Amino acid sequence: MTKVFLKDYTAPDYTIESLNLHFNLHETKTVVTSVLAIKKLNAAPLVFNGEHLKLLSVRLDGQDFTAFTATEETLTISDKNLPETFELKIQVEINPEQNKACEGLYLSNGIFCTQCEAESFRKITYMMDRPDVMTTYTVQIEADKKKYPLLLSNGDCVATADLTDGRHTATWKDPFKKPSYLFALVAGDMGVIEDHFITASGKKVKLEVFAAHGKENRCLHAMASLKKAMKWDEDRFGLEYDLNQYMIVAIDDFNMGAMENKGLNVFNSKLVLADTESATDDDFDAIESVVGHEYFHNWTGNRVTCRNWFELSLKEGLTVFRDQEFSADMNSRPVQRIKDVSSLRARQFPEDAGPNAHPVRPSSCMAVDNFYTATIYEKGSEVIRMMQTIVGKKGFRSGMNEYFKRHDGQAVTIDQFAAAISEANGMDFSQFKLWYSQAGTPEVSVTEKYDNTTQKYTLTLQQNCPLTWTEQKENFDKKPFHIPLLVGLIDSNGAELSLNSKDIIWNSDKQPVLHLKESQQTFTFEGLASKPTLSLNRQFSAPIRLKWEASIKELTHLIKFDSDAFNKFEFSQKIVLLELKNLIKKLNSGITDPEVNLDIIHSIGSVLQDPKLDSAFKSLMLSLPSDSTLVMEEPILDAKIFEAARNLIRQTFVKHYGVVIQELYKKLQTSTIAADRSLKNRLLAYLFRTQFNEAAQLTAVQYEKATSMTDRIAALSLLSETVTADRDKYLKHFFDLWSKDLVVFSKWLGVQASSPAQDTFQKMKEISNSDYFNSQNPNSIYAFHSLFGKNYLAFNTDDGETYNWFCDEILKIDSWNPQVAARLCTSFNFVKKLPPLQQEKAILQIKRILANTKLSKNSRELLEKCI
Repeated sequence: MTKVFLKDYTAPDYTIESLNLHFNLHETKTVVTSVLAIKKLNAAPLVFNGEHLKLLSVRLDGQDFTAFTATEETLTISDKNLPETFELKIQVEINPEQNKACEGLYLSNGIFCTQCEAESFRKITYMMDRPDVMTTYTVQIEADKKKYPLLLSNGDCVATADLTDGRHTATWKDPFKKPSYLFALVAGDMGVIEDHFITASGKKVKLEVFAAHGKENRCLHAMASLKKAMKWDEDRFGLEYDLNQYMIVAIDDFNMGAMENKGLNVFNSKLVLADTESATDDDFDAIESVVGHEYFHNWTGNRVTCRNWFELSLKEGLTVFRDQEFSADMNSRPVQRIKDVSSLRARQFPEDAGPNAHPVRPSSCMAVDNFYTATIYEKGSEVIRMMQTIVGKKGFRSGMNEYFKRHDGQAVTIDQFAAAISEANGMDFSQFKLWYSQAGTPEVSVTEKYDNTTQKYTLTLQQNCPLTWTEQKENFDKKPFHIPLLVGLIDSNGAELSLNSKDIIWNSDKQPVLHLKESQQTFTFEGLASKPTLSLNRQFSAPIRLKWEASIKELTHLIKFDSDAFNKFEFSQKIVLLELKNLIKKLNSGITDPEVNLDIIHSIGSVLQDPKLDSAFKSLMLSLPSDSTLVMEEPILDAKIFEAARNLIRQTFVKHYGVVIQELYKKLQTSTIAADRSLKNRLLAYLFRTQFNEAAQLTAVQYEKATSMTDRIAALSLLSETVTADRDKYLKHFFDLWSKDLVVFSKWLGVQASSPAQDTFQKMKEISNSDYFNSQNPNSIYAFHSLFGKNYLAFNTDDGETYNWFCDEILKIDSWNPQVAARLCTSFNFVKKLPPLQQEKAILQIKRILANTKLSKNSRELLEKCI
């Protein structure tokens, strides 16, 4: 497999001045004609990318042309055969019906649609398929009018016509230059809801959301979210929409969450369709976030795009940051921040600690599709957030203004973005940019000292970031990061102390920031009458692991008094994590029923009974650290021990607070507020998992009487954790209700794939072989296979049968959709942390997959590193 390196980037030798596309749509024989106006920049061959294409003809400046070389992946013309400027006309034939990879042009439930990012435009026609080749597109689509009355593409529709043979055409023109990955086409028969938005300058923009007939009412939340996003981007960043219409299309078969194609967003149906009967509160939040994300790409991704795919985080990290800020402004900012960081820790921290760790800007790859990771997106967002922390919101807005002023209409690099932010604020980001080139999660150790005589408090911070697997192989010279840390000090009465320190730099928002730039650095605070309690890395200002040996007394003090909501949550989790690690140690030493520290239990109880805390915030604080957190803390991934330790805490908590939990649960039952539902279902889980006072019956009643999908799926998930007649009864009930609705049915699949019940693996095999399981639908695979791979308890077994079956499934899926199969491969990221017997069985199966010569480069790249 050939590796591609960032250092080998060269600018294109040709520019494409304009591109006219004509699609004669047919299910098995679509003919695509492209007319390209091209200008030669350098004396070099013209190389077009093309895959799975049947070449029909090539014409140069109106004449038949045959002096080219075509392979399975390229079409090459010698520069000696090309004038300085010329027109190239290429005609190809493709088979959308046969395309099951959901890349390029394909069919989903009778609807033609496209997915071109990252390198799939080449599966539609020949093209310099790279993000730094930008041009204007004019697209004419021709199709059977009865079967495909709707013909959509990027930009504005400038012409339509009916033809004599029952076919019709629509012509679309996008006046803005874009790279090929942003091209989109949709043709089919769909329902639509319409609205409009008046921009800040007074322009009326037509808004449309398309979905399958009968599901129009489930698009209303997506439409409302779009209008909120358009207004928010104007208010927060001064960015206005530039076309006359904006379209969202919901497609059932889609590899990604959504795609920001200029003016024509193609969405996975699960991120458009929602009402209270079919979608959970989390679904509503996700739709609002992703609709915002794709809209925000109009400027951060479309108007300014990335020069090459190594720079992917330029658009994705920045746009994730923007959608997180949007969600925080639309909802509770503290709750949103906690959710974002929890996702980072569950998905990205393990990635940074595993065999596939890579920097936010990778230096090499075999498969570009493997760049779409939590590191590029979520850690990339945290790097942007650190920039904002350093310069403040006002400074960041100034830097963004400068970025668009310099680079609108260009394909640029992360360095150019950082230069705009730093130069607009008079800052030096040279060291800070190491966040883009160095992988891993830095650990910051804390040492404190207080001097009664001088009333000085000194804080010594030491940073360390171990070499990742790849960095070890490359003998990488790792340097200290520039780590911005928001800080606060709290006195013994719980009051926030004034900060008197020359080591603090206040940003433009008047926030106190400590800048850790050395391997070890000391910060001094003066004028303190007694030793303060430290609150460091407030708002999770840097994506680090904080190693601070705080006492239980200090942690409970912070939980009670810290004014920073994130750290209040953080320390409530830390205190439980410390006890979990202690219990795991005792269980591993053979102590069968270790006692739980009651101080920890009463700390959790104080959260439960605090009337000042918002229900959603309280629900998050009552959550217990997950397997993905514990695997970062423990040398061995023993899911049975992890769950046993959590159960000890649950049982002890419910023993002391069960009546309080049950009373609060009943009090919240009639609430229609999402935050209350979140807390109510958290409490129900405590009761059910400890079998407190008829909790199983309480859970069954909630399922039966549920008025929202949130409550119904929460109850069903709990009932599915045990092998009982009730479980089977309610699973069948849900199946009968929703098995024909692909989006909602994926919840049923996910409930069973995530279950810790003893028969989960048997259920997996039965479902995968059933007639009702759609084995070629990406959503079904993500809900079923991916969640099973993350179900550490059911997935990791001593007999190795789960690994054998799972690897067979990977091979099967890889044969038609390598992008989806590669995501399943990440289930083996922690194979080296498994107990010896499980590790041996898993590695045996991974090697079996790797021995298959037909395995895609997507899956091979990830699995080779795992072993």
